[in-house]
Amino acid sequence: MPPVLSLLLGLVLALTAQAASSGLVLTNAIRTVDLTALPAVSEQIGVVIQNNHDSKVAKSYVVQIPASKRDRLSEISVRERKSGTELPLAKLNEDSSYQATFNHPLQPGDKISLNIDLVFLNTVVAQPAAIGQSDDQVWTWSDHVSILSADPVNKQKTVVKAPGTIKSYSQLNSTTKSGKAVTFGPFTKDSPELKNAQMAQVRFLDNSEQLEALEHRREYFVSHWANDLNVLEHYALRNRAPAISDGFDKVKQTVSRFMKARDNFIKTLLVKVPVDARQMYVVDEIGNVSTSAVTRPQRVDGERFKVMQLKPRYPMAGQWNYTWWHGYSVPLGSYLRVQGTRHALRVPFIGSITGSASQSNEIPVAAIKTRNTAVSRYQLRVTLPEGATNIHAHVPFAVDGLRMERQHYYFDLQGRTVVVIEHHNVAPSAADAHVVVTYDYSRWALWQKPAVVALVLFVLFAMASVVNRMQHGLATNSPVPKSKKSQ
Repeated sequence: MPPVLSLLLGLVLALTAQAASSGLVLTNAIRTVDLTALPAVSEQIGVVIQNNHDSKVAKSYVVQIPASKRDRLSEISVRERKSGTELPLAKLNEDSSYQATFNHPLQPGDKISLNIDLVFLNTVVAQPAAIGQSDDQVWTWSDHVSILSADPVNKQKTVVKAPGTIKSYSQLNSTTKSGKAVTFGPFTKDSPELKNAQMAQVRFLDNSEQLEALEHRREYFVSHWANDLNVLEHYALRNRAPAISDGFDKVKQTVSRFMKARDNFIKTLLVKVPVDARQMYVVDEIGNVSTSAVTRPQRVDGERFKVMQLKPRYPMAGQWNYTWWHGYSVPLGSYLRVQGTRHALRVPFIGSITGSASQSNEIPVAAIKTRNTAVSRYQLRVTLPEGATNIHAHVPFAVDGLRMERQHYYFDLQGRTVVVIEHHNVAPSAADAHVVVTYDYSRWALWQKPAVVALVLFVLFAMASVVNRMQHGLATNSPVPKSKKSQ
């Protein structure tokens, strides 16, 4: 290679290296992994970002999600640590990279502290995967000890908080254990743990219930004439506990109710319904619901509600599935606001359900607050009355899909609009979120269906009268046969 070309190539490489190293730098990063609310795993990553550009301001920071956890991501948010202000987020590509835009550009040499909050679902696994009916459940958290970042990280550490006794954990350099928490690090950028992207594990004991809704569909039907909002929920549920190693034994399961305080079976499902719910029902495809009951109105933490209790005839063992649907009605006026022809329907985004493995026949109502069901695939459907126009749906967070469909029911002319919202990996905390659907609905639209029914009945009555008169006329005009005597 000629000397001049070698010199130019070296200069280009030097400038490229300088440009690559003159970006944002994470001077410190602390990741806290909270395993105390399984099946949801909460991660908070506190970072201190410094702008090392010589003259350029930084307007955003890119949050990267590891490939092993992309399909399990449920929630993400970024806030300024000092003010608590949430930063706008935009998804960059299909690789789950999110761009957080600073409220104020970061000047060269300045620093900013951010809290990145992430929620993942069903990322811990049972080890062993199969146990006895009453054995303790041991779970394993496994992940890289370093955070994924496109910008260099000078120093970082990871703190893992377990819900129960820690059985074992990875013995890395600078690893400490205190009670139910394990700390990996701090590690510097030159540490072999970070250079080699080393994995870390924590095995812990946790006998709390964990449920996964493989599919969940919630439907709302709006009726202005009846002042009624009908709610219908379909569930396909799975117990995430380890499978039974020696097969299901009904005798052992019954004896354990008297010999042991707990086992790994889900025996009761608690469904929270509004305090003014009425006409409640349950439909089970295989007839497994042997007992169902509804409590009187309860008040917990200032909230009033009822609880629908479902007791399957065969309790749900680890990895067993259960499918059913239930429904009820509530007064529409409690959820609808009207101003002229503009209507605003505000309804919960998702329902709340809790599984209990308690051996007691009496489950405390406060147990409904223990949200232990994560939804893998969720669909929300809101069926509006025929004639609703100018429809908009407002969801408090980004969803995977939002569309409008047309569906016909009895005596519908144009059909009804159905708002369909689809989302994956819905955390239990989403039960606090609400969806607002706004639409225009005039008085003529309200009276349209009764007018159509009246018109149909009038036409049928008129046709019946005409046919009856025609038959009567034919009968009177027919000749009367002469009798034999007159002949």
